[in-house]
Amino acid sequence: MSDNSELRNEEDNEAVQAVLDRVLSYQAGSEVETIRTELEEGLSRIGESRSEEWLSRNAEAISRADPAQS
Repeated sequence: MSDNSELRNEEDNEAVQAVLDRVLSYQAGSEVETIRTELEEGLSRIGESRSEEWLSRNAEAISRADPAQS
């Protein structure tokens, strides 16, 4: 497992990065579908969206993330 730094610097958009950081903090190590739902809901709340590839890539990464490093 990594130190999750690749997820902490994923986005130039600060609001989107905040969504990633929140989901990483609460969902690290969770199931991919749960994480994907959280990402989609968080993005929707801030009026943003991302591609299917982005959602899948980040949901997978958060699922594999070390909860102790979140």
